[in-house]
Amino acid sequence: MERLPSSLRTIVPALGLALSLAGAIFAQQNSPASQKSLTAEQSGAAFRFQLNVNRVIVDVVITDASGKPVLGLTKQDFSVHEDGKPQEVLSLDAHSLDSNPSYFSKLPTMPSNTFVNIATEPERGPLYVLLLDLVNTEQEDQPYARQQLLKFVDGKPQGTRFAVFVLSDGLHLVQGFTADRERLRATLDPSHSIPHVPRIFLLGANYGRNDAVTMVSVFRLIALYLEGLPGRKNVIWVSGKFPLDLFTHNDDRPDQRAEATEMLDALTRSESAIYPVDVTGVQVFPAGRLTGATTARGPASGPPGTVVSDTNTVASEMGYAGSVGESIDTNNMVQDVVAQMTGGRAFYGRNDIGNMLEEATAAGSDYYTLTYSPTNQNFDGRSRRIRVELADKNYHLEYRHAYLATAPQSPILPARYQSRKKEETANLRPIGDSLAAYMQHGAPMAREVYFRAHVQALDSPHVATAAQMANLVEQPTYFRERQKKHPSKPLRPIQLQTYLVEYQIIARIPKLEVAAGLYDDDSQLLNGDVEEASWANPAPPDAKAKFTYFRVQQKIYVPEGATSLRLAVRDLSTDRMGTMEIPLPLAAEP
Repeated sequence: MERLPSSLRTIVPALGLALSLAGAIFAQQNSPASQKSLTAEQSGAAFRFQLNVNRVIVDVVITDASGKPVLGLTKQDFSVHEDGKPQEVLSLDAHSLDSNPSYFSKLPTMPSNTFVNIATEPERGPLYVLLLDLVNTEQEDQPYARQQLLKFVDGKPQGTRFAVFVLSDGLHLVQGFTADRERLRATLDPSHSIPHVPRIFLLGANYGRNDAVTMVSVFRLIALYLEGLPGRKNVIWVSGKFPLDLFTHNDDRPDQRAEATEMLDALTRSESAIYPVDVTGVQVFPAGRLTGATTARGPASGPPGTVVSDTNTVASEMGYAGSVGESIDTNNMVQDVVAQMTGGRAFYGRNDIGNMLEEATAAGSDYYTLTYSPTNQNFDGRSRRIRVELADKNYHLEYRHAYLATAPQSPILPARYQSRKKEETANLRPIGDSLAAYMQHGAPMAREVYFRAHVQALDSPHVATAAQMANLVEQPTYFRERQKKHPSKPLRPIQLQTYLVEYQIIARIPKLEVAAGLYDDDSQLLNGDVEEASWANPAPPDAKAKFTYFRVQQKIYVPEGATSLRLAVRDLSTDRMGTMEIPLPLAAEP
């Protein structure tokens, strides 16, 4: 993820609000345990008491013998153990597909280039990520898989929000989170021309087919994207093969188990579960069985608590022996263990791909979220095993079975994965800043703060001035314009426009923050700005009023190639957020 630089230097005051530069917003990731802070201030004194409680968050999907979700359980029904030691369940929340649907309304016709962040249909359930893995899917399987995906999208539960990643000539976010079936269909329909979504991807061997290192990088990027978005996320991995190095093997390949385990831990720390869906269907004569490409080796041995032992331990508990080679058994075992480690479920050995997708969606929609504070406060980076049990042993539980006990407020991935330079991390906001996650291209719409925005072009496209180009120097998209041998060489002037964003915000306290980010069709950040809005009127707002309308103006330079404008309003007093994403170019105005 990139940070949003503060490139705007022109501040526009508006109707009782004065804007001041707020700085960069994108932050690192938070810790495996959710951190709760309790603060009490004594009136008239500079005294503050703060208590931090580190909590481990575990989502649990519970089904009965017939596969139906079990509802109505309480905190007293659960028991949790970490490394065999009992833990106290601090909180329990129940979630279902129909619980707490967001407010929605049939909106009137809006004036030109005027937008509101009110949903037009209920948004239900967790967030779903559809990963269409074309690199590891054989060419003959791709058409049928796409056909089944379109069938699934047409009948998906109303209000469920999906984002679509495609792994082809790289990992691409081709559709941000949306509940709109037509938008999802247009993304996946081979007859539509969508960048990075070919009708048939022919170059899988050139882009990492069966490469475990590539898949670790793919899921690492997805984990970084999802981290910071609240609630459960279900990642449905649609593929023909599932190359992750999770077990011991007899050949000379490098051992990638530690990297794979750390990646799975990063996903679970973002409250994400993987649901592998195998598109190869029923294989009557699997090649691996005929060639004897499986072994009866047992799980790896090593010092207690080492990272690499987890996947082998889970495989052993599931009835598998340590397996090597290219076989159907190995492929299925990887799916099972990945699902088990993250709290998902694997679907394979069937030809009804559409039904498997429906079951994967339903499986992760009803769940419980429990938290506990680990009695072992030594965060030494070692793996810790989680066991959740119910008094009724006839129920089936799916949840993440381990986590890495890294220090609180640490990034979700080890330092060796952090490729930022020192100057790129300067002035970043504290870990866990919600604005960073919600300002990503394609992130779900936040609707805790309602606002309306009118966007207006103040001028025609023109060649940027030297001062305007200087404001774009630090933007990530333009790094490639600079030569390493001549770092001080001025950037080539580009075409840009100036936009004025006029916000009308419903809030109670005038302590607000507005952000704008411009992205191209490859989800690259082109320009961005964050402003803090402070109350400039000497008369305070009415304390008895439930809410007040506040108006804010913001200018931003729009470089050529921008295809979307993302806006956010954040209530700094409560950390509540409102966001929207506007496709560009703007409509012509009278």
